[in-house]
Amino acid sequence: MSPSSLAFELISTLAAWVATPFGTAATAAAIVLGTLAVRLCLLPVAFAQHRADLRRTTVLARLAEVREDRDAVAALARSEGGGLLRGCLPMLVQIPVFMGLYQLFVSPRVGGHVNTLLDRTLFGVPLGTHLTAATGHELLVFGTLLVLLAAIGYASSRVLRPAGPRPAGPAGVLSRVLPYASVVTALFLPLAASLYLVTTTAWTVAQTVVLRHFWG
Repeated sequence: MSPSSLAFELISTLAAWVATPFGTAATAAAIVLGTLAVRLCLLPVAFAQHRADLRRTTVLARLAEVREDRDAVAALARSEGGGLLRGCLPMLVQIPVFMGLYQLFVSPRVGGHVNTLLDRTLFGVPLGTHLTAATGHELLVFGTLLVLLAAIGYASSRVLRPAGPRPAGPAGVLSRVLPYASVVTALFLPLAASLYLVTTTAWTVAQTVVLRHFWG
C-alpha cells in the first residue's frame, strides 16, 4: 500500500471517529488531528535530526578553526564524515511520510480510486477547492488560512533565526523571504493541502523551539 493510501485510511478513520462533534467539518478536523498524530509519532526521528544538526554545526566550527591545516582537515573528515552522512538518515526517513500526506491532499485520485476526502467541506467550502476558483465566503476561509501561514512564517523568522547579523546580498534576501514560502505555496493548493500546511508548519516551529530550549 502506498504512503498516500495509508494516509487516506488514517484520515478516513479519524473523520469517522470525530463525526459527531465536528459534523460536516469532520474530515477537516481529521486532517489536523492526523497531521499532529503523524508528527507526534515522528518525534524520535525529529530528535535524532536535531542531534545530527548540532553535531554538524560543531564539526563545521572545528573545520573553520583548522581550515589552514590540510592534515587536520583530512583527519576531521575521516573521523566525522560517517557520522555526518548518518545524520542525513532521519531526514530521509520522514520524506515518504510527508509526501504521502501531501499527495493525499492534492491528488484527485488515491490508490486508483477517486479521492472522496476532497469532496468534504470546511465551513461549506469543499476541501478540493482552489483559491483561484473561490468566491464569496470561500475567499474568507482561504484568507484566514493564509493569514495563519503568514503569522507562522513571521514567528519562524523571529524565533528560529540564527544568532548574529543576517547575511548580506541574495542570501540575506532569501533568509527573509524563505519563512513565507508556505504562503506562496498555499496560493496554488486545494483547501485540504493549505490546512495541512498550517498544521505542519505550526508544529515545526513549536517543535524546533522546544528542541532548541531543552537540547540546544
